[in-house]
Amino acid sequence: MRALLVFLMLLGTQAAAGQDEVYGGRLQVLGEDGVVGDLPLEHTGVDIFVTGNLQRATVRQVYGNPYAEAIEAVYVFPLPEDGAVDRMNMYIGDRLIVGRIFERDAARAIYEEAISSGQTASLLEQERPNIFTQSVGNIMPGDSITIEISYVAPVAFDDGHYTLTFPTVVGPRFIPGDPTGAGGTGWSPDTDQVPDASRITPHVVPEGMRTGYDITITVSLDTGFPIRGITSLNHDIEQNERGDGTTLIRLAQREAIPNRDFVLSYQSSSNEIEAGVLATNGDLGGHFMLILQPDLGVSGSEITPKELFFVVDCSGSMSGQPIEVAKETVRQFVRGMNPDDTFQIIRFSEDASGMSETPLRNTPSNVRRGVDYIDALEGEGGTMMIEGIRSAIGYPEDPDRMRFVIFLTDGYIGNEAEILGELQSTLGENTRLFSVGVGSSPNRFLIESLAEEGRGAAYYVGLEQDPETAVAGIYDKINNPYLVGIDIDWGRLHVDEVYPSLIPDLFAGQPLVVVGRYTTPGRGPVRITGTVAGRPWSQRLDVTLPEHEEGNDVIATLWARRKIADISRLLYDPSGYENYNQEIVDEITDVALDYQIMSNYTSFVAVCEEVRNVDGRPVTVEVPVEMPDGVSYEGVFGEGESSAVYTGAAAGRSSMASYGGYAVGGAPCAQTVACERSLDDAAGDYDYSYGWTPSASVTLAGASPYLGLLPSQVRAAVREVLDGVEERYSALFEEIGADGEYPTGTMVIALEVDGAGEVVSATVTSDGVGDTGLARAVCGILEDIEMPAPPDGAGTISVTLTFSAV
Repeated sequence: MRALLVFLMLLGTQAAAGQDEVYGGRLQVLGEDGVVGDLPLEHTGVDIFVTGNLQRATVRQVYGNPYAEAIEAVYVFPLPEDGAVDRMNMYIGDRLIVGRIFERDAARAIYEEAISSGQTASLLEQERPNIFTQSVGNIMPGDSITIEISYVAPVAFDDGHYTLTFPTVVGPRFIPGDPTGAGGTGWSPDTDQVPDASRITPHVVPEGMRTGYDITITVSLDTGFPIRGITSLNHDIEQNERGDGTTLIRLAQREAIPNRDFVLSYQSSSNEIEAGVLATNGDLGGHFMLILQPDLGVSGSEITPKELFFVVDCSGSMSGQPIEVAKETVRQFVRGMNPDDTFQIIRFSEDASGMSETPLRNTPSNVRRGVDYIDALEGEGGTMMIEGIRSAIGYPEDPDRMRFVIFLTDGYIGNEAEILGELQSTLGENTRLFSVGVGSSPNRFLIESLAEEGRGAAYYVGLEQDPETAVAGIYDKINNPYLVGIDIDWGRLHVDEVYPSLIPDLFAGQPLVVVGRYTTPGRGPVRITGTVAGRPWSQRLDVTLPEHEEGNDVIATLWARRKIADISRLLYDPSGYENYNQEIVDEITDVALDYQIMSNYTSFVAVCEEVRNVDGRPVTVEVPVEMPDGVSYEGVFGEGESSAVYTGAAAGRSSMASYGGYAVGGAPCAQTVACERSLDDAAGDYDYSYGWTPSASVTLAGASPYLGLLPSQVRAAVREVLDGVEERYSALFEEIGADGEYPTGTMVIALEVDGAGEVVSATVTSDGVGDTGLARAVCGILEDIEMPAPPDGAGTISVTLTFSAV
């Protein structure tokens, strides 16, 4: 169990001049400029290197301890949604501790054991593709600890423009559902609809104040082709041309407040993306990325009539400047329609409603009616986005018109799974959805995923940006013929596992980008076919897949990231809720471990061998975050005080969280420790008083080291015998009967493996289940494991199994 969370409880009084406050017995100085000081996070530095169409970024977070006792810092922060995080290292002063990747539960167990032993350790966990939690434990007084995180990502391209984005803050999320407890440090409890809500809702600093940490961003552009028109959406920048042909870009304000996305755009001189194939062939086999901007060879002279649904997020987080930006965007859309188009405007917050019962024709009077409806929109209440999706997608289709849904939102919700699952299962063949992210720090994971599931495209409109560019870009795409039914014939090339598995429609200005694996090197033509405006279309590209190519190794990493994103879509059932499927989770985990990248089921952990804290558990301090620029405190949290604002609430965490007047209620947890559950606790949290007999479940929670084998090879060998373990565990349930207490928990078994890959002995080293008969049976079954001959020779592999009643 984690130590009791101390969240800097307010005990003192404010001084008239300096606003000195005493938090948890420590002096906390809130200077005249309203800065929240004495936070463990001191600074974030970001260095991004762009080579061609790809980027490698390194993020350095500097932590300190201004207090007189050891602390644990917990910081929830964003990274790009399409990035593959493949490194995490820790520096204590100048000493480097290299992070290693494990199954998520295994990494957490390693971290907790290290903290309990007095060792300094760090743990990086993924909550969403764009939200991460960094925990750094046993930071000693006076320490300077740097966490170095690295990721690779493509650079987005559309209609002649490259766009590089780095998010700096996690915006406040609307959390629907009934409270179920709290497993994180956030302001919201976990709920039945968002089981990890407390891990994605970091507290925000009070209105009118800012955190004491800042951010610097440097970008080095080495594109390999001439560029022009470098602009930054939300920040002033400085740029310098270097003698080696690279361009160096820095924030003009070197130490900026992390409250808005860094968005850098530039153009190639040709306005087209460099077509071709990038390939690598190393230890993990052959991987490639194909990039092509199709020449459709048709004009948009014949514009077909459309049915346009404009769906506007009017929740509390959109109040103020964001809703005004959204309204102006929709005004421009409505005024830019073609003569034969029809339109409907739908608003949603806690529910959804439309401008009219049926879509209206594009007439001057109807346009005025639409503008009047837009002018009256205001931001208030919760974000029941599902209602907006259902209103637009569920409305009966017009057989004579293609429907285009233009969906405007900041994306500040925690139930992305429900929204994307709903869209995935209900989108009609004649409907396309274009998402428009509004504001300074929208939830880009949701915005991009809406467009992907909606077979459209994603656009963004900043607070100070004229929406004209986004409006013109979307109309350019939907008014011109686009490529559908795309298929790739790889000819004689031995290619498999190409992602995305379902190639989306391609609109004007969009490139075709796919990644895949190849088993045999080769050379030959590839033919891409599809349909444009009802007519067949094809284009040929000559491709070479090399036998040996150690360069471009990030292509393999990006393939793994794309595969994980693709198969993660299978975890949502037609009702929209997350559908936990162990086979899919195992496949994601295998890929992430083989390619050494973060996922929802894998984490990085770094542990210092030295015991540095001999005085007991550290005090946990959550790092509060900025409110995103332009977002209203009152719109998000309502009037008066809110538990979401960083005020130094004591160790007990209330499970009443308000969002724009919408509350998620329930009995508050008496203290944080009571809401947190270890792996053993979570395995058997059931009430059997009604005579119901649960099912026995056994899952692989961890295995290491791998003795030179791929992690997937070791894990697959263990899974081969899990059916036998589960049968023995089920037999134990039958012996106990409906009225008994079922043993649950984790069991760690040491496997002695010989040089041929056979298990010569199995020994239980830790038994959290507590049934000696089961332990003996498990050892006997695991001794039947066979795996490939380990390259590193004979050795011991530690396997962790979780036994649950479900």
